[in-house]
Amino acid sequence: MDKKITLAEVVQALEGEIICGEDKLDKIVENFGATDLLSDVLAMGKTNYALLTGLTNVQILRTAEITNACCVVIVRNKQPQPAAVSLAQRNGIPLILSKLTMFDACCRIGKLLGDTDAGTEGTTNTPCP
Repeated sequence: MDKKITLAEVVQALEGEIICGEDKLDKIVENFGATDLLSDVLAMGKTNYALLTGLTNVQILRTAEITNACCVVIVRNKQPQPAAVSLAQRNGIPLILSKLTMFDACCRIGKLLGDTDAGTEGTTNTPCP
């Protein structure tokens, strides 16, 4: 990724609500990943990335920590479990909530990165909204 994107820009693009980690909004996000499977997160091989997921449990925060995610974005208007919020706070991992679907969130990230074809690869007539 060549374009420098801050965590604040990610929050704005995803219409996010910051649950914790407000002090890290100026941090540069180097990569992005989106999945609901912990095994996929472990296999991504990215660092300093924003993890978009629908998972709300403490395991997603533990996985984010060991894979060096710079934040976790929970999509689909889901609410994190209290233990997940506590772990995010203790470990300094920004936790963001978004009402967007995973698809729409990925489209918005693509647009933020300046990718005009974001979200259309492998799809038929399904442009990003």
